[in-house]
Amino acid sequence: MDDTARARQFWENELVTSFHSGWMHFPAVRRHIIEQIGVGYGWPMDWLLHHLGGRTFERGLSIGCGTGALERDLIERGICRRIDAFDGAVASLAVAREEAKDLPIRYFAADFNRPALPRNTYDAVFFHQSLHHVARLERLLREVMFALKPDGLLYLDEYVGPSRTWWTEARFARQREQFARLVPEHARLSKELPLPIVYGDPSEAVQSGSIRSQLAVGFDVLAERGYGGNLLSLMCPAVWWEHADADQLQRLIDAEREELAAGADPYYMLILARPKRSKLLASLRYVVEPKVKRLGRLLQ
Repeated sequence: MDDTARARQFWENELVTSFHSGWMHFPAVRRHIIEQIGVGYGWPMDWLLHHLGGRTFERGLSIGCGTGALERDLIERGICRRIDAFDGAVASLAVAREEAKDLPIRYFAADFNRPALPRNTYDAVFFHQSLHHVARLERLLREVMFALKPDGLLYLDEYVGPSRTWWTEARFARQREQFARLVPEHARLSKELPLPIVYGDPSEAVQSGSIRSQLAVGFDVLAERGYGGNLLSLMCPAVWWEHADADQLQRLIDAEREELAAGADPYYMLILARPKRSKLLASLRYVVEPKVKRLGRLLQ
């Protein structure tokens, strides 16, 4: 079974029995995220609405749609009149179709890493926590660049932190020290903080650390806003909340605020961008640079 098939199987199983422990579902964390986005915006979609300034889109594309919550929100808020959406997990698509059966949303199955998008078709393209699952990042971004109309927009609500191969015991030592300091032993699910690598899903954070640099090849960023996750996304799943002290979550939130205030790059970001006016050079870079990287690895 190749990595694509393993990732698809992981997410099919996740739909039945969730193995993911989220960090955004705590009300206090959601307030922290809203604070980072900017008071007055509310949740990420409100940030997008502010920057759109009343603009609506005739046809949108959602990539990595899962069970379809984003597309339903886009339609219900009037941001898009109709949407195409795809994912690799067929079971998730079945749920999405059922939930959106009366809405102008067309769902289909496709592989992130082998995209074939129609040219000059979409007014907007959306990623919601899906681009960091793409191994062939340059190929997909090139396809998106050409699929957007000249005045089209790209929106990301995305994990852009370190890629899975970046994490080593040495690089993770500081986070483990913080975990030992911030979380008492009786409230830990394991003796030490686990490396943030989802071994069952080979697509998790496969090229997340390259998203911002590769986005800059073919797109001009119009607005961006980080909202953290640097500590909370690592530590919340490792806390045994039934045994945690009443102020445990607030201690983690305060520590993350300190880290962000000190200038740490946020792991999670909202980004609004548009395709570069001249796409030829960007297209060449998206094609050539991955080949150069692969050749360099072979020569090492």
